[in-house]
Amino acid sequence: MEIEWKDKIVLVTGAAMGIGREIALQFARSGAKVLATDLDEAGLRETASLAGGIETFVGDLTRHEVLEALRETIKETFGRLDTLVNNAGWAPVTPMEQVKMSEFDAAFGINTRALFELTHLLLPMLQESRGSIVNLTSAAVGVGHANMSVYSGSKAAVRSFTKVWCKEFAKSGVRVNTVSPGPVMTPIYDKTELSPEALEAHKARVTSMVPLGRFGKPEEVAPVVVFLASEQAAFITGADIAVDGGVTA
Repeated sequence: MEIEWKDKIVLVTGAAMGIGREIALQFARSGAKVLATDLDEAGLRETASLAGGIETFVGDLTRHEVLEALRETIKETFGRLDTLVNNAGWAPVTPMEQVKMSEFDAAFGINTRALFELTHLLLPMLQESRGSIVNLTSAAVGVGHANMSVYSGSKAAVRSFTKVWCKEFAKSGVRVNTVSPGPVMTPIYDKTELSPEALEAHKARVTSMVPLGRFGKPEEVAPVVVFLASEQAAFITGADIAVDGGVTA
């Protein structure tokens, strides 16, 4: 089934690596014009080099002035927005008793607050195009992974946003859905504060919880995002699609 995205404008946050990069690439290869954003300028350049039709915007989405600049860039460069993919996030892996409140604030800042504010700013454009929003959450919301309370809590809020927004925005034709990846091997695991030994133990523990017995790949998540944002999914809103190897079954 080929999904046509010619002349559609898609914003993908957290697109410098991993799942976000693959989402941006699959939209671009389907014909969309993609604006990929991240704090990692080098990573964004690499993403843009892998497919045509990808523009980049470097900035810290936890800062209000950056979000406003991003909105103006979309207006000036494209004049419209059809799809918002809220993918940017950070997954700290820290035992509860070792969590610093600065870590809590950082995780909720990017995973929850920035997502909310960006959606708030871009909603008028999405209403104008009768577009769609796809929020990335996590299988960790429904399964209690040890040492991931901060991450799980921040992503649980996003799943709740989706359930509410799909009803609020339906009257203006904007659909809102969630994709919840399970364990996916991405560079996000290189950004934890765990020792190499503790990180490997964490990966082994998580793998043991996956019925399919392995971590997923970004290219197994991205097609689900593209489908949910497409016209083929025009009667789907408020859904949460698990791409998790059976973790939440």
